[in-house]
Amino acid sequence: MIVIAPSHSVVLYEELAEVHFSISGFWDLEGMTAFLGKLDATSLPLVKARRPIVVFGDFTDFVPQDRATGDAIRAQLLNAQKFGLRRVSIIGASALVKMQYRRLSDGIEVQFFDDKITALSWLREVRL
Repeated sequence: MIVIAPSHSVVLYEELAEVHFSISGFWDLEGMTAFLGKLDATSLPLVKARRPIVVFGDFTDFVPQDRATGDAIRAQLLNAQKFGLRRVSIIGASALVKMQYRRLSDGIEVQFFDDKITALSWLREVRL
């Protein structure tokens, strides 16, 4: 069953320079803006330390978003690149969400995976 109510979690693994988040549901612009602000705040220690940032996202039950919300995500991704975003790995995305996210993340190194272990392995190989 697809969850429409928006929900999320965000965790910083500072020693790994990784931000992990999960997101689900359908978001309005106000809610997405608040979530993106939480991502910014969580990433701030890495930005201040000028460390490259990698991000792991769990998109299980995340659905395609409307244009305004998608535009906010795109603006966030472009801005995050300026502050050290290097890679994004995503699990649990539906085919439609993958299509939308590929469009929104054009120019950013993003990969989609079926499992967390493979996603994290790819995310971390940039530092090897």
